[in-house]
Amino acid sequence: MKTIPFGGIISIVVLLPNLLVVFFPPNSKLANIPKRNSVLAQIINVFERVGQIGSFTLSFFYRLSCSNTLDTVLLIMMSFALVVYYTGWVRYLVKGCSETLFYKSMFGIPLPMAIMPVIYFILASILLGSTWLMISAILLGIGHITISLQSSRRIKHLTVT
Repeated sequence: MKTIPFGGIISIVVLLPNLLVVFFPPNSKLANIPKRNSVLAQIINVFERVGQIGSFTLSFFYRLSCSNTLDTVLLIMMSFALVVYYTGWVRYLVKGCSETLFYKSMFGIPLPMAIMPVIYFILASILLGSTWLMISAILLGIGHITISLQSSRRIKHLTVT
């Protein structure tokens, strides 16, 4: 049985590539795109924020253990999600730091930069046996995927008109 006393590594490996935006900011600012400010949009935003807080902090309170076949399969699936996510970041850098790349499909996966971290955290919650992390990952998914889908639609609308 292999155990890492620091489960926080689960969060760190997802957060690390986000630092790239600090050093390589997007060359286009989508913040200028009008957003919906309905009550539903605000609720979705709260879901995303609560999900982010839970998903990025809860793993620090667990030991990461790989003691059986299920754990191994979960780690392999998490690694796959992480590789796709990192590939999205490489694409962002290689193709000129365009923020629109965060919303484009890759390998036939729609919104991979939103979906892969959610899948990763759902799998991590099973691996760690954390109901709270599962709830956080689901809230993150509801918020982050919905917001990313809305951003993707706004971008498509701007490029069509």
